[in-house]
Amino acid sequence: MKTYILILLMALTFAACKKGDQAPYQSQGAIIGDDIRLCALESGHCGGLEITIKDDPTKNPPPFYYIETDLAQLGISAGSKFPVNVILDWKHDPTDANYIIVTNVRVD
Repeated sequence: MKTYILILLMALTFAACKKGDQAPYQSQGAIIGDDIRLCALESGHCGGLEITIKDDPTKNPPPFYYIETDLAQLGISAGSKFPVNVILDWKHDPTDANYIIVTNVRVD
């Protein structure tokens, strides 16, 4: 009987453990579409993506930011339909307040 109790306690202890090496993502967001501002000037090459950030801590944040990348570079299928809900780590681009740099992203 003591053996069963010991095994049960060990199993409960193991089940309660969580991986400590995975930090949560910084924000939730949605990639809402292509940045089409440069499409006409760049012979069909558009200038990246538009993304919204939920609970953006920035003072007076814009309705969306631009990111200079495409879906494939983020590891997201190019055939995905917008909006694409994501969780991500990001920082402001120091050269332009309307752009962010995505450092880690996962489809939510």
